[in-house]
Amino acid sequence: MHLLSLEGISKSYPENPVLFGVSLGISAGEHIGVIGRNGSGKSTLLAIIGGLEEPDHGSVVRARGLRVAHLEQDPAFDGNATVAGIVGADREAIALSHRLGLTDAGSTWSALSGGQRKRLALALALAADCDLLILDEPTNHLDVDLVDWLEDHLRARPEALLLVTHDRFLLDRVADRIVEVHDGALFSHQGSYEDYLEAAANRNAHESAVEHRLQRRIKTELAWLQRSPKARTTKSRARVSQAHDLIAQQRQQLRRELTIELPSRRIGSRVVELHDAGKKYGDNWVLKHVELKLQPDARIGIVGPNAAGKTTLLNLIAGRIQPDEGRVTVGSTVHCGWYGQDPRPIPPHTRVHAVVREHRDEVLLESGIKVSGAQLLERFQFTREQQQAEVGDLSGGERRRLELLLSLMEAPNLLLLDEPTNDLDIDTLNTLEEYLDAWEGAVVVASHDRYFLERTCTDIVSIESDGSVVHHPGGWVAYRSTAAGRSPETTKPPTSSRRAQQPPRRLSYKDRRELDRLDETIPTLEAERDHLVDMVEERAGDYQRSADLSVRLAAAVDALERAETRWLELTEAAERLEQQ
Repeated sequence: MHLLSLEGISKSYPENPVLFGVSLGISAGEHIGVIGRNGSGKSTLLAIIGGLEEPDHGSVVRARGLRVAHLEQDPAFDGNATVAGIVGADREAIALSHRLGLTDAGSTWSALSGGQRKRLALALALAADCDLLILDEPTNHLDVDLVDWLEDHLRARPEALLLVTHDRFLLDRVADRIVEVHDGALFSHQGSYEDYLEAAANRNAHESAVEHRLQRRIKTELAWLQRSPKARTTKSRARVSQAHDLIAQQRQQLRRELTIELPSRRIGSRVVELHDAGKKYGDNWVLKHVELKLQPDARIGIVGPNAAGKTTLLNLIAGRIQPDEGRVTVGSTVHCGWYGQDPRPIPPHTRVHAVVREHRDEVLLESGIKVSGAQLLERFQFTREQQQAEVGDLSGGERRRLELLLSLMEAPNLLLLDEPTNDLDIDTLNTLEEYLDAWEGAVVVASHDRYFLERTCTDIVSIESDGSVVHHPGGWVAYRSTAAGRSPETTKPPTSSRRAQQPPRRLSYKDRRELDRLDETIPTLEAERDHLVDMVEERAGDYQRSADLSVRLAAAVDALERAETRWLELTEAAERLEQQ
C-alpha cells in the first residue's frame, strides 16, 4: 500500500535553498534511513513529510486517513506541563517513559534536562497508533543499553519508519532502504546501510571518472583560450563560452569535503592519574574509589547508564571539578581539549567568522601551512555565506561542527569527548574517526554510539551501579560480548561490527593527506629538475655557474627520488588494503 508521495518538492529559507524539485514515495512497512550532511535538509524533509512544514513548490499526496507520529530533533511542550500530564493515561506511553528512565511523573517540562525531554518525546512517538513513524535523531541522549533496546524495538515494528540517525549500527540493522540528501537532491538506495555504502562507492568512482574527463576537456579549452585568437568569429566566441561553461560545471560538481588537519602538542609520559578518586553530589556518591591511569596514546571509551557519572568522570580528568575523596594528578605537558554535549556559551548574534577570529587569527596546520580563520572554516564546510551568518541561525549539526573546530584549533594533546556524535552527520564522523587514527595524543570518549566506540577505542571503562569503575581491554564488541556472558571469539557481530573490527581498507587520513600532497609536489619537482637540466646545458661553458647549477640539480633529483619512492610506498599500501 502506498502511504505518501512527494512530487517536485522545493524548499528554501532566507539565503539557504535546501531542496530542489525532489520526489519520494513511501510504502507501508518500509523502514527508510535518511542520511546527509548537516544542513543538507534532512530535518526539513521529515517536517514536510510529517505535515509540520509546507513546501514552497510541489505537492505532498497522502493516503486517506494516514496517521503519522513524529519525533522532532528538538521537541517542545508547555514548560509547566508535567511528565504525567504529557503522557496522560496511555498505559503504553507510561511504560515506555519508565523504560526510558522517566520515573518522576511530577517533573515539569521546563525542569527536565535536554536528554530527558528527548526521551519523553520519544516515548510518546513510539506509543502512538500510526501508519508512519518519523524519528529525527532518536538515539541522542540514550545510553548504549537503551540504544540496543530501541534497535530491537524498531526492527519488530510493522509500521513504515522514516529515520534520521548518525548511528551506523542502527541504520545497518533497521533500514531496508537508504535515502541520501545531497545538494538539494535525493538519492535512493534499496537495501541496508552496507548496501548503500557499496552503491555510493560505485557512484563516487563514476563521478571521479567523469571529473577526470572534465579536467582534460577544461585543460584543452584553457590552452586554446591562452592562445588569444585575434579573430573574434562566431566559432571563437562559442569556444570561449564552452570553456567558461566547463569551468562552471566543474565548480558545481566539486563536493566540498570536511578536512581536519589540525596539529596536537607534544605529550609527555605522564598524562592524568586518578588515585582512589570519588565524587558526590549532596549525599549521593556518583563515583567511588576510582583508579585510572591514562597513557600518552590512550583510546578509552566510557560507558554506563544515563546519570551513571560518565560526564563527571570526564570533568575530573579535565580538572573542571575536584574530587571529594582521593586525588587527581595531571602531567605538566598536558593541554586538554574539551568537546562536550552542552553548547558552548557563544552569544547567538555573533558572526561565525568572528567566533573563530576571537580564538586565533591564524593556525599552523600539520602540513606546515598557515591558514586564516576563513580558510579554516572553509575546510570545515562553512561557505563564505555561512561564515557571515549568526551563530544562532546555525543548525544543530552546524553548531556542533563549529564547536569541534574551536576545540581542535587549540592544539590539545588530551581530547575529552562527551557524546561527540550527537547531531554530527556520518561524513563528519568518518572524517573525525580517521583524524583520531593518526592523532598523536590521548583520547577519552563518553558515547552511546556503539560504532564510534568500536571504531576509535581500544579499551572500555564501565561505570557500575556502586560508583566503581571497571576496565575492559578491547573495543566495544569485545566488551559487549563479555557483558552478555559470551566470549568475543564465539560472538558473531552484525555486518557493521565485522567491518569495524577489520583493519581499515584504505589509508589513514594522515597518509591520504601525504599522498595528496605528493601528487601535487612531484610534478613541481619534475619541472624544477627539467628546468635545471636545461640551464646546465645552456651554461656548459661557464664552469663556475655550471658547478652551482649541478649542485642544485643533484638536490632536486634527490628530492624527486625520495618523493617518488614515498608515493610508490603509499600507493602500494593503498592497493594492498583494498585487496584485503
